[in-house]
Amino acid sequence: MTDLKSEYDSCLVCEGNEWTTVREEEDLYRPEYQKKFRLTCCRCCGLVMQNPKPGKEELGAAYSVAYACYRPAWKEPGWPLWKILRAWTARRRVAWLKRYGTGHELLEVGCGAGDFIIAAHRMGWNVSAIEYNSSMVDIIRRELGFDVRAGELASGLWNEGRFDAVAFWNVLEHVPDPLRDLSIAANYLRPGGKVLLNIPTRQAAECGQWFGKYWAMLDLPRHLYFYDEATLSKICSKAGFDLAAYKTPFVQSAWGYYMSCWNWANGGGKGKLRWLRFMALAAVVTMFMPIVAMRATRKHGLEAFAVAVKR
Repeated sequence: MTDLKSEYDSCLVCEGNEWTTVREEEDLYRPEYQKKFRLTCCRCCGLVMQNPKPGKEELGAAYSVAYACYRPAWKEPGWPLWKILRAWTARRRVAWLKRYGTGHELLEVGCGAGDFIIAAHRMGWNVSAIEYNSSMVDIIRRELGFDVRAGELASGLWNEGRFDAVAFWNVLEHVPDPLRDLSIAANYLRPGGKVLLNIPTRQAAECGQWFGKYWAMLDLPRHLYFYDEATLSKICSKAGFDLAAYKTPFVQSAWGYYMSCWNWANGGGKGKLRWLRFMALAAVVTMFMPIVAMRATRKHGLEAFAVAVKR
């Protein structure tokens, strides 16, 4: 690890400017683009973030790649594996909403292809959403009729205090200013309303070094921030929330490892060779699953589910 000087961006959580390099990796989805992106850890609070953060032009190019979350599963005939996994993920999230959410008004920030809002609507929630991809917004509005707005989360889109719950499913790590987005979400929530989050953890940035750019939890440069319980609690507090729950489910950590195996296998060929590479590496990874499970139970898993309550 290398100490960095204060010329880099200040820490979002503690405003510190002393950093330690965690790793540098290329963009997996743009192999022709040789630039490496640096993840650093704040020496004061432990927040991991890209430093320096990529600019709008850089991020625009990074998001121009084909993103699986924009493939509408509800339009796909049959049940291919990717659709089954997407449906399973939506059910898990609805189960969390049922356990922690109260009321009927739901806002999802970054709804992608709409899997979660469809599932929540079927459960009886009145759903609204914001999504940056305008093409996806047009499809959801036209074919599903939901109240979905295009662009970034901003004030004035809905009445303040309207919603009982706001969901950020694997979104908070993507936004350039998560404190801003959480603060806006707080304004849209009634007192006692809840924010539900999925985020990659600090451990996700620090683990899997031997996978290199194939480590599925990185997704550089699109993932800008990686949190642990302490740093997430601090940023939520700044935005007007109290962190009420923080868990790192084992199944999501396991997914991170096996998806990384698949990324690595795809990087070395197609067809039978790809499957042989995947099965060989997955067999090795499986031997370490008891350790992965133990770390997950101690809140050191690769992906966290969290709930924060508006004061």
